[in-house]
Amino acid sequence: MKFAKLLFLLMGLALLLIVVREADITEIWREIRNVGWTGMAVVLGIFFLSFWTDTGSWYVTITHLPVSWIWAWRLYGVRMVGEAYNNITPMASIGGEPVKAWLLKTNYQIRFRDAGTSLVLAKTAIVTSLAAYVSIGFVLLINNDKLGSQYHIAAAIGLSALILFSVAFFLMQRLKLSTFVATKLGNSRFGRRLSGLIAIAEDVDGQFRRFYSEHYYRFAGSLAFAFSSWLLGMIELYIVMRLLGYPITWAEAWIIEALVQTVRTGAFFIPSGIGAQEGTFQIVCAAITGNPSVGLAFALIRRGRELVWIAIGLVLAAGYSVRLKDVPMDSLEGDS
Repeated sequence: MKFAKLLFLLMGLALLLIVVREADITEIWREIRNVGWTGMAVVLGIFFLSFWTDTGSWYVTITHLPVSWIWAWRLYGVRMVGEAYNNITPMASIGGEPVKAWLLKTNYQIRFRDAGTSLVLAKTAIVTSLAAYVSIGFVLLINNDKLGSQYHIAAAIGLSALILFSVAFFLMQRLKLSTFVATKLGNSRFGRRLSGLIAIAEDVDGQFRRFYSEHYYRFAGSLAFAFSSWLLGMIELYIVMRLLGYPITWAEAWIIEALVQTVRTGAFFIPSGIGAQEGTFQIVCAAITGNPSVGLAFALIRRGRELVWIAIGLVLAAGYSVRLKDVPMDSLEGDS
């Protein structure tokens, strides 16, 4: 696993090196300076709001929690810690999910299986809303005369994969796949050892069933919060591009953000999508604005605000005394 992490990180760094090798660093730095401290404050403010929408998307899936600012801030802090680990571990953006569940268990007495169920539901909302966002972006893309057929083909492939994944992810919960797999294992020669696992799987699948049948309005709210987060990313792009001196339309901002998020989702195994994100911004922004440097300038600005949030998350992790070796990654048995 350590070798794989290192390999994926090196892959990302190699991609980044390819992207910046031919770039005009002086021009990129000049464009970044045009944004200024005020512009960076706007970027961080938008990302702060985006984190709130993502937190809200998660909050509404925890059905037994009261509605209060205290719990909202608690979940916001836990999410910052978990997302920091998501960004530094190449585990399909799930490396920090056990951390979130562990923090809720140890600090706020929320059962692992309840926390885990809510995290799966929130992840479902994120993936489903992204598929919807990218679908709209695809419609805008095919009506944009600046981006040729090669972009249409690439976007169609990415969108198809994203929709397939989101549908499969949803059906896994609705079709009681956890119980099915646990029962199959229980019928094997090791079945006696897995009776606890079967009970847990049945409990988790029962929570999925109750949520989708009895709290469907909460899932709709979770989707709305998650979709708002993608919209805020697009708004950030629109504003910063104007500050860089390359104003684009709202449709173009939507298209760029949709393509970048599609590529970043496909490059899940690379920590923070390093290299893949920068390359996509450079290529697509070059096609729309005629200047490849502006895309890389924006990519570096976005990377800067991500690093700020990761740093804050890791500081909070130190306050929680989080150590990955203490976080149970492979079992919910013994949960209460």
